Amino acid sequence: MFTVLYTCLFLSLKCVLSTSLKNDLISELRLFDFETSSRFQRDPIQNASIGSKKCMDDLGCFEVTKDFFHPIYRPVNFLPQDRSTIDTRFFLYMRSNPKEHHELHTSEPEEIKNSLLNPEHKTVFIIHGFFDSRYYGKWLEMMKDNLLLNNDFNVIIVDWSKGNGAPYTQATANSRVVGAEVAFMIKKLQEIKGVSPMNCHIIGHSLGAHAAGYAGERLNKLGRISGLDPAQPYFQYLPPSVRLDPTDADFVDNIHTDSGSFKFLPLGMIQPIGHVDFFPNNGMSQPGCGHSVIHSILLEGLIDAARRFISCNHQRAVDYFMYSINYRKALQVAYQCSSWDDYLNGYCAECGNDGSRCAILGIQADQYRRFKNDSQPVKMFLTTTGSPPFWEYSYQVKVKLRRPNENFEDKKGNMILQLQGSSNTYNVHLLTKTGNLIHGATYTYLIRNEKQLGKLRSMKFSWESSSWNFFKKHALFLDYITIKSMNVIDER
Repeated sequence: MFTVLYTCLFLSLKCVLSTSLKNDLISELRLFDFETSSRFQRDPIQNASIGSKKCMDDLGCFEVTKDFFHPIYRPVNFLPQDRSTIDTRFFLYMRSNPKEHHELHTSEPEEIKNSLLNPEHKTVFIIHGFFDSRYYGKWLEMMKDNLLLNNDFNVIIVDWSKGNGAPYTQATANSRVVGAEVAFMIKKLQEIKGVSPMNCHIIGHSLGAHAAGYAGERLNKLGRISGLDPAQPYFQYLPPSVRLDPTDADFVDNIHTDSGSFKFLPLGMIQPIGHVDFFPNNGMSQPGCGHSVIHSILLEGLIDAARRFISCNHQRAVDYFMYSINYRKALQVAYQCSSWDDYLNGYCAECGNDGSRCAILGIQADQYRRFKNDSQPVKMFLTTTGSPPFWEYSYQVKVKLRRPNENFEDKKGNMILQLQGSSNTYNVHLLTKTGNLIHGATYTYLIRNEKQLGKLRSMKFSWESSSWNFFKKHALFLDYITIKSMNVIDER
């Protein structure tokens, strides 16, 4: 796996830019899951049967129960590797010195006791996923820095890079051990430093999201888990015991960004598995992920360009959460909606009478905690831009045409709306699906812009007729126009 990528990274820059190589790499990625499944199904020594288990000191036993098998979604299982092989490591960072870490070991209680970790402050764990590490995934450091800039957290980066490599099936098994290690560390922090599990928040990307779930199920009510595009292969449509689910923490929020962008092999889940699940841009193809490899290399360097090249959509969940931490110019409010099309048509812009139909994506999502329902996941939608900080300004516009007393015929054409704000001016063409403008009808739209409108000062409405009949009156009767900002939470 990734032989083409390794060739690119270590032999030649030109190799990265090769179109044929890109096609080869995508083919490898599409077939990876199926090829590894077939290979290890033929090897009974590698494939762990139902009932197989492996026990470890301090962590207990890891059994392959029937929940872990499905002929389509999880046809192959491995037992996890030894703790010493996976070598899960914990690096503590504090606001007082954010560039220096203090490594914690569960086997060294005095080390934990003498650490600067403050039990009164929230403790945030960050867990990476498949083929990632704190050395090559600079997002881990960036996430840590943003968190410490935001508040005086205890931030712990969890590195399990010795156990997250190919084959993917082995990494999925090892993620169970990582979750157990995190839970064991939290118990030690509770025992030695007085840390409350309810005051702990685990942020996990891809496989790291499910590792967070495994940690949560071992604790007496973990505070929060944020799943950043939880890994799909070998987890989607499996029982809750296999994957992240709402019972793993007091509050579970997820961001889905790659649920269908790779044909045949999306890397992220489309299945909602938390108390609230955010689907920016429908959780599929993310804006800005079509940039050329050269563009990515110039902006991010070779290693991160390769990451974007392979899994830009999958990585976007990390970007969205990270930029939510300190960016305050626009709240990224997502709305519950029956479908993505309805959202794009502007039909979903209400928080509801109790405020339960909207939530803020990212660090502030836990404000939705009061509405949580363990048995009823909630899907919410929003849109983003394609470049940092990714947030845009959204408005719902409703145009109600008045039915005149006289017998005026309905018109054909489009409406034009100019909004003059304190910061910018929007000029928007409002089209209908059929081109008809029916008197008495109400038309609803979603308006999006990267620039902030500011306080609305004036509004100009006009329309253009598409009729060629010059002998009829071309008058359109307007009843009212409403404009609602979608970047605020309704206070109820």
